[in-house]
Amino acid sequence: MNLKNWLKGLAIVMLALALSACNSTATPKTETPSDAEPNTNEETDTKANEEADEQSELTAMEVYEKAMEASEDLKSMHAKMDIQQKIEVPSEDLNMDSKFKMDMDMIMEPLAMYQKMNMDMGEQGAMDTEIYITDAGFFMFDPESEQWLKFPKEMSDDMMEQMGGGTDPTPDMEMFKEFTEDFQFEQTDDEFILTLSAEGEKFNNLMKKAIADSMPAGMEMGEEEAEMMENMNVKSLNFEIFIDKETFQTNAFNMDMDMTMSIEGQEMHIIQQMKSIISQINEVEKIDVPQDVLDNAVDITEAMESQEVAQ
Repeated sequence: MNLKNWLKGLAIVMLALALSACNSTATPKTETPSDAEPNTNEETDTKANEEADEQSELTAMEVYEKAMEASEDLKSMHAKMDIQQKIEVPSEDLNMDSKFKMDMDMIMEPLAMYQKMNMDMGEQGAMDTEIYITDAGFFMFDPESEQWLKFPKEMSDDMMEQMGGGTDPTPDMEMFKEFTEDFQFEQTDDEFILTLSAEGEKFNNLMKKAIADSMPAGMEMGEEEAEMMENMNVKSLNFEIFIDKETFQTNAFNMDMDMTMSIEGQEMHIIQQMKSIISQINEVEKIDVPQDVLDNAVDITEAMESQEVAQ
């Protein structure tokens, strides 16, 4: 299963879930420190009341429609992601803590991407890697051999096609009615904040359908992936989406998830925390593969053949 499309599908579903309370307006969100002194200034009180009166009266459905319209105008972006993940496999006495930090530039059409990622796998070690995907090809830095690898054109084309695939960004709101009581819709001076806390079998079924629908066109789920999907149990999930009040573009999203998956009788427990910040919306104009990468990249097929000979 393609990770990008899985996350994209998850994000779209979470957005739709959070916006399913179509008739709710956003509650003003205040961030007053617990130890703040009581306000006795009448002028300040009056100003605060005036600002409260200026809070947006848009409903969740109206924000949803505007956010979907804004997403159609998304041409490029920069994203920073921090992910902390804990995986436990009790039958194997396996506990693995991982941290991922990712910086990414992306242009939607024609699709181009630069990604730099740091992976800290705890006892398994840490490594940094970089990826370029442009019309010049698919290049990846291999930290083990400390060299750039170039993938064959057909593999690069497949990768581009899979990353370009996705889900319909206008999900049927009717199917999310059962989650309206779990939903919070708030606002600050600059952002709408959509928060969802969900759990239970009804959410499991929706998640399975959403992930299946997020598969790229022409790509089928393998037997192992299908088994894991069937035995997936989302124990809890908390999701926050921050939408800019002026542009209705998504500025950030946070996700905390606790889930189990089972394959061949072995259960895997996964706890994941993800924080993502999106910036430079429609400001990334070009992604070029550096000349030294173009000049020195080794064909991955040749690299694999050389490795086999060395062994």
